[in-house]
Amino acid sequence: MNSPEAEGRILVLVYGLGLGGAEKLLATSAPLWAESSFTYRVAYMLPWKDQLADDLRSCGIEVDCLGGTAADPRVALRLRRLIRTWKPDLVHAHLPIAGTVARLVSPVPVVYTEHNLADSYRPLVRLANRVTYRSNAAVIAVSEAVATSLEGFPGPPVEVIPNGVLCEVDVHDAAAARRELDLEPGDRLVIHVGNLRPHKGHRTLVETAAELDRSGSTAKLVSIGGEKHRGDLDRLRAEVTRRGLDHRLRLLGRRDDARAFIAAADVVVSPADVEGLPVAILEALALGRPVAATAVGGVPSVVVDGETGLLVPPGDPRALAEAIERLLADTEWAARLGKAGRALVEAEFGLQTMVDAYEQVYRRLLRT
Repeated sequence: MNSPEAEGRILVLVYGLGLGGAEKLLATSAPLWAESSFTYRVAYMLPWKDQLADDLRSCGIEVDCLGGTAADPRVALRLRRLIRTWKPDLVHAHLPIAGTVARLVSPVPVVYTEHNLADSYRPLVRLANRVTYRSNAAVIAVSEAVATSLEGFPGPPVEVIPNGVLCEVDVHDAAAARRELDLEPGDRLVIHVGNLRPHKGHRTLVETAAELDRSGSTAKLVSIGGEKHRGDLDRLRAEVTRRGLDHRLRLLGRRDDARAFIAAADVVVSPADVEGLPVAILEALALGRPVAATAVGGVPSVVVDGETGLLVPPGDPRALAEAIERLLADTEWAARLGKAGRALVEAEFGLQTMVDAYEQVYRRLLRT
């Protein structure tokens, strides 16, 4: 639990607590917050996106649902009331919608973290973010590429604090994942983790499966990720069936145990068109898995081509399929890439390192 002599109170604000990368960072950080000299509390807006709320509460972190979308004026009023009653010293907002609402209503300084490239959002979200951006007390980007995308925004200088992971998976969980997929001992497994969102590359993934099928590959692709809009997953599954690729690509939907599947993989793949610094890739590297990924956003800062994985251009399924095949064909080389990736994450992308860096920002603002 937090120290009774806390340095300050931090209210963390997010749009939802679903199984997205930014949200998972909060849940995995919670055990470290519980031991911190700061006192943390989390507020989120969307009541139907609450999958990670209990994980936070289990660490002793209070969690409040504001009960609606950003367009509902009652959400802003509830946030204002929570700030007045709990009296945080800072509000730390993640992603543009939470950031915009926090800047509009918070009487205390707002720390803002951007997880994606600034131009990857819908026009209205981009506009709201930019118009209110000057009110940030501090801005954090999760990668240099994300920081560059914020150039020209009116406000404080951007600081880069990379995402961090603490990734441990029981070998029995990985074995259970392979059994669930009915894989034989020699079957080669390629895992993709990413929610169904624009720019996440699911169409490229389907085309990559088709390329592997044409080449006679025996690789099995499995994609894990929830849908943003009802029916998205069924439509994509129907497309896979129409293309005759059910034997090649399976779409599991949202899974709480995605890490077990990453640990079970021979290769982890990322086909996205736009990325900030994806947690799934960091988890794959932390687990020693070789990665084949598109060279977008902050990905090249962790997937170093030929050193920790392979990079290909976005929107090029043939190149992605070839990269997968190269990694599957040379298991010793792939293992060396995975080992180098794990060393990189341990040295530069630890979860404690990330939390410590955030808290240094809090301390600097509280001193001023």
